[in-house]
Amino acid sequence: MKEDNDVRRIFLLNPDPRLLHEAARTGVQVRSAQADPLDESALRPVLEEAVTAGLFVNSARSLRLLADPAAVQRLVRDNRLSPDDTVPAAGANATRLSVETLSVHGMHQAVGITARMPYGLLHPAPLTEDAAAEVRAVVTALLDLTGYQYGPAHTGVVLTSRGPVITGCRAGLARDPVPELLRVAGGFDLAAGAVEVLSGRLVDAVRPARYAAAAVLNPPWRLETAEVVVLPHVRHVSPPDSLGPGHLVVHADSPEVAAQRVTSLTALVTGNGSGTNR
Repeated sequence: MKEDNDVRRIFLLNPDPRLLHEAARTGVQVRSAQADPLDESALRPVLEEAVTAGLFVNSARSLRLLADPAAVQRLVRDNRLSPDDTVPAAGANATRLSVETLSVHGMHQAVGITARMPYGLLHPAPLTEDAAAEVRAVVTALLDLTGYQYGPAHTGVVLTSRGPVITGCRAGLARDPVPELLRVAGGFDLAAGAVEVLSGRLVDAVRPARYAAAAVLNPPWRLETAEVVVLPHVRHVSPPDSLGPGHLVVHADSPEVAAQRVTSLTALVTGNGSGTNR
């Protein structure tokens, strides 16, 4: 990428406000465009202009593939990336995961694996080293097949006794509160990492130092937001608004303690402890 006066620049297609905020915070210049990612003919001129400007971009094909869930499943099936092309029912032998990756120059780094638990989300997912490696390998293999080169991606995986089954993959940051879980567990800023790779820079791997758990807070709340943030172990609260629920994020030294804390605190805040994770 060509840089003038050491000012970094990135290209964003249909920009995520969280990436725009991070770029503004760190002084990174953004060139953005709006286009239907499923329409390659509309994407090509937009991407060609960005390349001419010296910016790092993905191919129209890769963006189209990742915007089409059916196309992702065809890639998974045709290349036998998963042991079965049907999604197993969630249960004792099927753990649902979300995998966050950052790609630069076609190199994909898995920066977080989060598990869907009965109470909400847990990061890092409580996996063995072998299982985590297998999940990372199948996700990065899929990204290779799509030709994805730059930026964040979010992949859904169900871990079964036969191996990991990919349920979906899309370009972009994970929805909240996953980025906050990565920050609380290991101090890793997913949006900052995304801006780095979009500008052609590698990011350092981060090994979480503890666990972080999240639960959905469905209104009405028993406590005010100001009261919630001073509760023990609470590290983040996204208050609900008229359009949807909020999230409560806690930290812990083990998955068991994380489950206890998030369950009891959710009960305290909402009065019932119930919530449906997105």
